Amino acid sequence: MELLTWLIAGGVLVLVLALFAPLIAAFIMGCAVTAALAIGSWSRRGRNRLAQRRGFTAADRMTGEEFEDWLAVLFRAAGWRVRHTRVTGDFGADLILGHGPVDEVVVQAKRQSRPVGVAAVQQVAAARLHYGTEEAIVATNSTFTPAAIEMAESTGVALWDRDDIARELLGVPATR
Repeated sequence: MELLTWLIAGGVLVLVLALFAPLIAAFIMGCAVTAALAIGSWSRRGRNRLAQRRGFTAADRMTGEEFEDWLAVLFRAAGWRVRHTRVTGDFGADLILGHGPVDEVVVQAKRQSRPVGVAAVQQVAAARLHYGTEEAIVATNSTFTPAAIEMAESTGVALWDRDDIARELLGVPATR
C-alpha cells in the first residue's frame, strides 16, 4: 500500500513539473525526487524499528545523546509528539513530550552505569516550571539513589528506571 502511495505522489509530481518543464525532464526530476523521499522515509522507519528492537544491552553501551535519541524513538512509537531541546542550555530537560499542540511532559534522560542522583531530579523539576509542563520524568537505564527518590516524591517528579522503560515503552521485561 505504501508503494502505491509513493507511485501516486510521484505521478502527481511529474504532472506538476510537466507544466513548467519538458515532459522528459519533468519525468526524470519527478522520479528522482520521489525515489529520494521514499528511500528516506523507509530508512527512517527502519531506524525506528531497529531502535525499538534494541534493548538495554545496547542502551548500556550508548552515549548520553544516543540514549536520548533512543528514548525519543520509543516515545514516538508510543504515540507521543517528541521535541528535542538544545544540547547545551537545555534548562534540565532533554525531551519535551505532548499529545497534540500542548507540551505536557519534560524528560531528563540519564544513561549511566551508576544510580542517578538528586541533581537530575532537581534539574527536571526546574525544567517543568521553565517549559510550563504538567509532568516531569527522569528516565535512566540504571536505578536511583535514595536521595533522588525522596526528592522526586516531594517534587512530583516521576522516576523511570530500566524496568519502567521496558514496561512502558518496550512492552517487555528489562534485562541487565
